[in-house]
Amino acid sequence: MESMVLTNLIARPVRTLASVVGVALAVVLILVTVGLARGMLSSSGEREANLRAEILFLPPGGLGAGLTTMPLTLPIAYARAIGEVEGVAKTTPVARYVRSGARGIGFELIEGVRFIGDGELAAYPEVTGLAIVQGRLPETRDEIVVDPQRARDPDAALGSTMELLGREFRVVGVYRPEMGARIKMPLEGMQELLGADERCSWILIRTESGAAPEDVARRIEARFPGNQIVFTRDIPGMWAQGMPSLDVFLNVVIALSVFISGLTVFLSLYTAITERTREIGILKSMGGSKAFIVALIESEVLMVAGLGILLGIGIALGMGWAITAGTSLVVRLDWEWTLAASVLALAGGALGALYPALKAAHQDPVEALSYE
Repeated sequence: MESMVLTNLIARPVRTLASVVGVALAVVLILVTVGLARGMLSSSGEREANLRAEILFLPPGGLGAGLTTMPLTLPIAYARAIGEVEGVAKTTPVARYVRSGARGIGFELIEGVRFIGDGELAAYPEVTGLAIVQGRLPETRDEIVVDPQRARDPDAALGSTMELLGREFRVVGVYRPEMGARIKMPLEGMQELLGADERCSWILIRTESGAAPEDVARRIEARFPGNQIVFTRDIPGMWAQGMPSLDVFLNVVIALSVFISGLTVFLSLYTAITERTREIGILKSMGGSKAFIVALIESEVLMVAGLGILLGIGIALGMGWAITAGTSLVVRLDWEWTLAASVLALAGGALGALYPALKAAHQDPVEALSYE
C-alpha cells in the first residue's frame, strides 16, 4: 500500500502541493498566533518582575478588567498620603494607556511616570531601579524613553520621533532593565493629553529596608479600605494566567485553522476521487475492500499532512525569528503547542478526507469501470 500511496502523490504533484500548503498554512496560523500571544504575556510578566517596588496600590476594581486596561481614575493625593504610612519608603504614581500595537499587530502599553521626584513623591527610577543606558531622561513633556527591545524599531530608535496620543514625541533615551510598558513618557504629559489632571492608574510603593511588605500592606489597607493592594511578585503569575478575551480569540483562530486544513484536503481529494473513478473501480474489481480503499486514501492524507506539518513548522520558526529580531514583538514557540498544532492538522486532514474516502469506497465497480 505504501508504494501505491507514494505513486499517487507523485503522479499528481499540483494536487499534492496544494494539499501540503493548505495543511502548512493551518500550522503556521496556529503556531504564529499562539506564539505571539504567549510571547506578549510572558514578556509582560517578566518585565513586571523587574520592578523593585514591592506593592501596587490600585483603585477599587482596578484589576477587574486585566492588567492592560487601567484608566486614570486614582487621585495622586493617595500617593502622598500613603508615603506617611509606617514602613513605606517611597511612592510614585504611574499612568497606563493602551493603543494598537506596532505595525497594527496586537496592542502596546505606554506608561506615564514621574522622571523627577519632589519632597512628597519619588521619581519612578528611584522606586523601580530604572536606569538610562543611552541618551538621557526626558526633560520636557514631548520626550520619551524606550527599552532596548522597542528601540530596535526604526520609529523608536534614539533620536527619532513617534506619534502618541495625537502628538509627536522624540525618543531621548533607552532604559534598562526592561519593566512595565516599553514606552515611558512624562506623567504630566499623559495627564494633559487624556484630560486627567492629578490622576493616575496606580501607585508603586517601595517599603523601607527591613520592613515586611505584608505588614506594610496591612497598614495601608487599614488606612485606605476598599482599594486594591497587589504584591508585585504576584504580577508575573497574573500575566501567565492569560486574559479571557485573548483565550477566546486564540480558540477562534485555532478552529479556523483546522477548518482551513480540512477544507483544503476535502476539496483536493474530492476532485481527485472523481478523476480516479476508473482506478478505484479497477481496485474494487480486483478484490479491494471498502476498508482498503478508505485506508489507501487516508494514508495519502496522513502523508500529505505530515509534509504540511514539517513545512508549517519550518515557516513558523522562520517567521518567529524574523518578527522577534525585526520588531519589538516577541514570539514564543514551545513544543506543547507545536505538538498540538500537528495533532490538529492531522485531525483536520483526516476529517477532510473522510467523505471523499467513503464515497470512493462505496462506488459500484461496474459503474466505475464505465466512467469516462
